[in-house]
Amino acid sequence: MSDGTIRLYEDEGFQAAGQGALRPGGLGLTEKAVEAAGLAPGSRILDVGCGCGKTVEYLNNVRDMKAVGIDISVEMAARARGINNTLAIMVGDAGRLPYAQDSMDGVLCECVYNLLEDGPRALGEMHRVLRPGGRLIISDLYLREKTGEFPGLPLATCINGIAFREAVVARIEAAGFRLAAWLDQTPVYKEFVAGLIMRYGSLSVFWESLVGPGEKACAIQASLRNVRIGYYLSVWGKQRRGSEPGVSRRRSGRQDLLAEGRKNGSESA
Repeated sequence: MSDGTIRLYEDEGFQAAGQGALRPGGLGLTEKAVEAAGLAPGSRILDVGCGCGKTVEYLNNVRDMKAVGIDISVEMAARARGINNTLAIMVGDAGRLPYAQDSMDGVLCECVYNLLEDGPRALGEMHRVLRPGGRLIISDLYLREKTGEFPGLPLATCINGIAFREAVVARIEAAGFRLAAWLDQTPVYKEFVAGLIMRYGSLSVFWESLVGPGEKACAIQASLRNVRIGYYLSVWGKQRRGSEPGVSRRRSGRQDLLAEGRKNGSESA
């Protein structure tokens, strides 16, 4: 990239570990997410941060949905079109989605939320394009434990955006969403990391392949020793923004969504 930023999701080794899906769990986790959200064939779906377009292709061809994707990376969007030129993939910013209000039945944000430069604005846009009753699906890394300083890593990665579950939930709720289900997928993340180790021989070699040997690679490993990272899949329901429902109403709405989550075979939050 022209700005010199190292973007983990553009690394070929990382892409190979995710089988082109650019995230732990790949399309298997996407399938689980769609089922947990109760999204039916024919649903209009937006994949924010679609990368190589694997999810868009899967939703269209396997789930019989009407999926489109947007990604800020020109390189990723071009790669998606190169793989399948029938996919509706756009280059654009999650904070300025070029789609009409209430036009989507579902929005997916898979291992992208932590990377967003302006999370509240992007969540506001996702809320805008979702129809009433629509579902937002977010999967990403989160902070399980912190034992020391974590200044972040010197590259673009969702690890830099990790926060405790309570903070993640509060931020998304503030954008006008209600939590329907939170499914911990940490074992899937550990399997992904194990795949990187098998491919490179060690995590040290993996980080060195990105930033080179020396201080940067050592600093990455030192920072990561201070945190325990988890991985989650979450499903959210859209509620009206600008309104402050009473406590009983909030509880009732959340109970309805949780009931739907249980009905669809998911673990409730």
